[in-house]
Amino acid sequence: MKDKIKVPEILAPAGSMESLKAAVAAGCDAIYIGGSRFGARAYADNPEKDEMLSAIEYCHLHGVKIYMTVNTLLKDREMDELYPFLKPYYEAGLDAVIVQDIGVLKNIHEWFPDIEIHASTQMTLTMGVSDKLLKKYGVTRMVPARELSMEELVQMRKDTSLEMEVFVHGALCYCYSGQCLFSSMLGGRSGNRGRCAQPCRQQYLVDGKKCGIGEYVLSPMELSNLPYIAEMIECGIDSFKIEGRMKRPEYTAFVTAMFRKYTDLYVELGKDGYRDYIKTNRAEFENDICHLKEIYNRGGFTQGYLEGRSGVPFEKKKYDSGVMLSAKRPKHGGVLVGKVISVGKGSLRYKLDKDIYPQDVVEFCDKNMRQEYEYTVGTHLKAGMQVEARFKKGSRIFAGDEVYRTKKAVLLDDIREKYIDKEKKVIITGKFEAHTGENAVLQVILKDIVYSVSGDVCQNALKNPADEKSVKKSIMQTGNTEFEFSTLDVTMDDGLFIPVGMLKKMRREALDGLKKKILEKHRRSVMPCDEGEKVKEYLTGESEKELGKTTEYIVSVMNMEQLSAVLDFKDKNITKIYLRMEILDDNEINHAIDEIHKNKKKAFIVMPQIFRKNVWERESAVLTGKDSSYLEKCDGFVIKNFEEYTFLTEKCMISSEKIVCDAQMYVMNKSAYDFWKENGITKFTMPFELTEYEMDGIAKKAGCEFILYTHIPLMVSAQCVRYNTKKCAFSEKKGINEKIILTDRKSREFMAINYCKYCYNIIYQKTPLYLKEYEDKLKDKGISKFRYDFTFESIEEVKTVLSGKYNGIYDEGHITNGVE
Repeated sequence: MKDKIKVPEILAPAGSMESLKAAVAAGCDAIYIGGSRFGARAYADNPEKDEMLSAIEYCHLHGVKIYMTVNTLLKDREMDELYPFLKPYYEAGLDAVIVQDIGVLKNIHEWFPDIEIHASTQMTLTMGVSDKLLKKYGVTRMVPARELSMEELVQMRKDTSLEMEVFVHGALCYCYSGQCLFSSMLGGRSGNRGRCAQPCRQQYLVDGKKCGIGEYVLSPMELSNLPYIAEMIECGIDSFKIEGRMKRPEYTAFVTAMFRKYTDLYVELGKDGYRDYIKTNRAEFENDICHLKEIYNRGGFTQGYLEGRSGVPFEKKKYDSGVMLSAKRPKHGGVLVGKVISVGKGSLRYKLDKDIYPQDVVEFCDKNMRQEYEYTVGTHLKAGMQVEARFKKGSRIFAGDEVYRTKKAVLLDDIREKYIDKEKKVIITGKFEAHTGENAVLQVILKDIVYSVSGDVCQNALKNPADEKSVKKSIMQTGNTEFEFSTLDVTMDDGLFIPVGMLKKMRREALDGLKKKILEKHRRSVMPCDEGEKVKEYLTGESEKELGKTTEYIVSVMNMEQLSAVLDFKDKNITKIYLRMEILDDNEINHAIDEIHKNKKKAFIVMPQIFRKNVWERESAVLTGKDSSYLEKCDGFVIKNFEEYTFLTEKCMISSEKIVCDAQMYVMNKSAYDFWKENGITKFTMPFELTEYEMDGIAKKAGCEFILYTHIPLMVSAQCVRYNTKKCAFSEKKGINEKIILTDRKSREFMAINYCKYCYNIIYQKTPLYLKEYEDKLKDKGISKFRYDFTFESIEEVKTVLSGKYNGIYDEGHITNGVE
């Protein structure tokens, strides 16, 4: 007897209605799509209200769920628009919303309690331990960070009862999702607000030089976990999520079809049967992978994160540097189809390894994968042939250069014919009965939904009586409707007169009724707060302004030298010192706390930027072990993610009153503040992406801290610039916490540091944020707690900044300009 298999949902992206219909035709179980507001793909062809309502209807008619992305950070001025925006979709039966902002999460749960909420990958969830906190606010599913290994996903499945939705195919960000400020700080286009300009796909010099692996050192390859379908099903993943709301409908359709195919094969054949099938049909599997590459790939595909290739201790596994990067080419790379064998004046010859077809696009690339020339093929050319082609003057093409196909026209045509050009119908069955002296009856049936209509009373025919064939023909001609009959059972007396007009009317009424009945199953009634009472309450809520309170200064340090400089700076208004854990070892932290207390200041521990399973285990041993002494000695903790909240409050039994939310927790609006207040935290840090005018609503909160000086962390990555461009510092035992300068094409410089203690990279803006001149304005808003965050500053630089004498180049961030 086969074990019962939990069949994962195939979740497809839809950046347009055409993509949505293509995904449904290809066999998806659910769609995720952005509306006209609040989605993380602001530049997709997102539908407006009427089209979104049509999308909800279309999906529900086809038995497909539909989730809306509401996964951006909202500012206070936008929160009043959220309720009227979501209300019609909620009433139409929208199945779930995908959310990043905890203020949005709180309000949606309060305003629309019957809708499911999915915690977005933008929340940077790396473990399942915080599910109790999320469940309180209606979260039914979490989308883990894409950086997790199979081992971590297995553990997460054990730790949480929430559904797990895992990305299985598509683009990878260099940064942990939700932790990226690169696009925002450089050009005002915030990735947290759906407008990422993709600085990770740009060229960078490394320490002033071109890098040997390529110039696109922040550009990951494309993800495809198709080879790991069996392991993910066995892990208990609930939903296979395909990335690609900005991609074309053909991409959506084909990727969906491939994951549908192999998921269904596993369900049909079982654990051993599926693996046997893949072994014996390897050529078929490789061909499908090749077709996926033809549709879109960056430097091929990677399963690196799933295999634990980064973000975990390197003593476990070692890999070649750059193994997950498409460092030579940041866009679609196509498929290798041949090689140049000779080059003459204006023409060349190349030999084909694969067939190419009419309207295929082939390009000639140099050794660095730079395109030199491309053209469209006009005829079918077979593998093994030598082909002569002319090329554009000035193209640098040499014998040995590779030839790639970047568009396989016959594949795209086939996909379009199967899934796009012909709209999928809803398959129904029917029953028609007609008896002398009784009303004709037509039933239309979709699974457990039945709708019946009655026609006229049936009379005997004077001539030309109806027969079963003619009746079926009239009823089964569904034309432009959404439905198509698979079968129609006809039971009728002989010799009856059955008008064709009556049959067509019955068919029309039956299909209209069935459609209405299907959609009614999903519709919800109007909420009690229909007139917007909750919104009004939100907009007029009480503030907690603390004008006139003594100004406090807080200083965050990375090492003992910086601490020494701060303690030497005798300023009674420096009340707290934050100790970051990336560089300091446990003995140094203990000693630092003692020194801080001797100087009559409070000592806080700043928790790691990312808190994965291996970090949880390490800090559990340190903070709750017999030899630990600083857990109780320190005065508080600064957290950067959900896992740390759970770790401190449940594992370490720390009172939430001792916790401060750092800027990465994105308390962007009053509702986000209320979320944490309800869970015992009233101290938070102002996020970097608010202007002086946008922060009014939360600046008045008593626990607000404002960072006056820092090098803004633009990216936090499981990738490592040093490892990918040189060697692993951890395994070499040198170069740990090394500073590497990245320079972009506009000569702007950034600092990448590999924090080997926790195996993550942080890329900082080299030019510091310095807002001392805004201090009086900020005090007028009610802010009384100001912070200096030091990273790689020297003792002298620390003293200069604290003394107010810093006059170097600095950046005002977006306190004046804001971000989109």
